[in-house]
Amino acid sequence: MRYCIQPANSVDVAFMALAIEPESSEWGKGEEEHADRLLNTCAASTQVWAARDPGGMPCALWGVTPKSDDSDVGCVWLLACEQFEEAPTDFRNLSSMVFAEMLGEYAQLENFVDVRKERAVELLRAIGFTVDPAATHSASGTVCHRVWLDAEKARPATLAEGPAMLN
Repeated sequence: MRYCIQPANSVDVAFMALAIEPESSEWGKGEEEHADRLLNTCAASTQVWAARDPGGMPCALWGVTPKSDDSDVGCVWLLACEQFEEAPTDFRNLSSMVFAEMLGEYAQLENFVDVRKERAVELLRAIGFTVDPAATHSASGTVCHRVWLDAEKARPATLAEGPAMLN
C-alpha cells in the first residue's frame, strides 16, 4: 500500500486518539483519558509525524520528546492502527524514515519498552535500535528493555528528507 508521511496535524491526532483500543491502559483509562494523554504527549513533542493511507486517513503517529536530563536524547513514542499488523514491513520502512528525520535533531533516540511487547521490540531491533537486556524500570516498576539508536550508527539508507511516500 502507498502511504504519505508528513508532520501531524490536529485531525491526525484526534483520529488516532479515537482509534486507541478502549481497553488499553497504556494511554490512560477510557477514551477521554486516552485523548488527553495523547494530546499532552503531542504538545510536549518536538516532532510528531503522521502516516496517511491513500484515502488520506491517518494510520500511525510517531513523536519524540526531549529527555528531561539530556537534551541530546529524544524519547520516541509511536501509535499505529491495526492495519500494520498485516504489513509489518511497511511499518518498519515508514518508521525508519521517521526515525532518521528525528536523528537530525537528536544525537540519540531511546525509550523503555515493556518486555511483554515482543513485536515492538523486534520492530525496533529490525530498524537498527540496540535492545538492552530486560531490567526493572525504576520510574514504573515494569520490566522493560531500554531501546536506543545513535545518529552516528543509524543506517545511511534511512536518511529521509521532507515528506515521504512509500509504496
